[in-house]
Amino acid sequence: MTSRSRPRGFAMRHLGVYPGLTTYAVPLPDGNYSTDRNGNPKITRVTLEPEGYPVPHRPDDLTNGQWAFATNGPRRWQSAVTMFGDRAEAIAAELARNGCIILECDFRDARVILPPRGWAPHPDLHAARQEHTNQRAARRAAQDDEAHRLSVELALYPAAEPLAALLRALRDGAYRDHVIEAARVLLTDKTMPGTGEVEPWAAVRWLKRGAQADYELDDESLAEGGQGAVYGGTHRHSHVRVALKQLRYGDEDSRHRMKREISIGHLYGEHPNVMPLLDSDPDGRWFVMPLASGSAANHAERLQRQTEALQDLVTAVCEGLRRPHTDGRIHRDIKPANVLLLNGKWVVADWGLGRQPRGETSVPHRTRTGTGFGSEGFAAPELSSGNPHNATAAADIYSIGRLIAAILTGERPEQNLPLLPAPGPWRLVVTEATRHKATDRPQNVDDLLGLLNDTQ
Repeated sequence: MTSRSRPRGFAMRHLGVYPGLTTYAVPLPDGNYSTDRNGNPKITRVTLEPEGYPVPHRPDDLTNGQWAFATNGPRRWQSAVTMFGDRAEAIAAELARNGCIILECDFRDARVILPPRGWAPHPDLHAARQEHTNQRAARRAAQDDEAHRLSVELALYPAAEPLAALLRALRDGAYRDHVIEAARVLLTDKTMPGTGEVEPWAAVRWLKRGAQADYELDDESLAEGGQGAVYGGTHRHSHVRVALKQLRYGDEDSRHRMKREISIGHLYGEHPNVMPLLDSDPDGRWFVMPLASGSAANHAERLQRQTEALQDLVTAVCEGLRRPHTDGRIHRDIKPANVLLLNGKWVVADWGLGRQPRGETSVPHRTRTGTGFGSEGFAAPELSSGNPHNATAAADIYSIGRLIAAILTGERPEQNLPLLPAPGPWRLVVTEATRHKATDRPQNVDDLLGLLNDTQ
């Protein structure tokens, strides 16, 4: 950029009226000052300009419209008040300190008269804008080259086509930078080939950035519970359909439970029988998951008719719980609405009431279950009495038994009342899984699967 323009006139530093700005006397058009009877300069107009000759810099809190108003031409003070209201003087001083405008003030009785008469754009502003334009053009050219290179490399992987399409379609901007960075990460990730062929939602996970604005939600919710509501939606950039769960209340307990659900999604979401987590709010107010094809409740009629289909569901739930149980985590809310059909596989969802391993739950009362926090009729007896944090894997085994009974009978279980299917192999499985005393039940998923295999 050209060397910084020097202010016209001479400095009157002892008359500074805004911090960071110096008062300069303004000469007459011929370059001279009129004088009084004693030969002293007679000044009627002054300018206020920044100290240190800063490179013009736009303040962060101005909108595009306000910035254009401030810098596209001279402005009278009344126009500034109309635009900025009570903030006019503070904004004008900040613009002047940033080297964007030159404030003009009347000077009477040895005083600078405020507010200013108005302002004019600083001569250096045009040069700064031109330099910014040149830098942006160079940056965009480099971005174009990088996007083209990455899209060519991604073409080797059919699963990455949504990213390659975005790299070809986007023009400049911060989101294109985000997509470029996501593509770089994928191309160095050895697990990418094949991903997306069985996970059509993979692009959403690759492009996650914790911004709810990336999703357009449907008007009607898919489901609502005590903690939050689930909405169908679309990822605006990849156009992949998703489900977004968001809190109904913003209290600390609700956020804690959702953060727990997000944490478990990160830990186990790669398992084929656990609902994957695609994106989430850093503050724990919402998260995104793939859009399922209904729950076990929606498919109850088919599951009643097809023993093999019900076996597949129970096996999938057990496999989804296996690693969490090994790690000391208990779901505590297994029920038909929380077992979802995703891409042809059953997955365990909604870990909001999950019990963390011992020592990881900071506030014990958050683990309560029952009508207020759990699902009455599906919760094991020990969850509604005593300390539910002491629950073992047998509590989830009980809930699986109640889930089977609810599907086969078409009835909702009532708390602490037996519910058994018609005589047959499933009746024995439910009987053993739902015994009142936790130690009398199968103690882990392998025990339950063994019982299932022995009776079918």
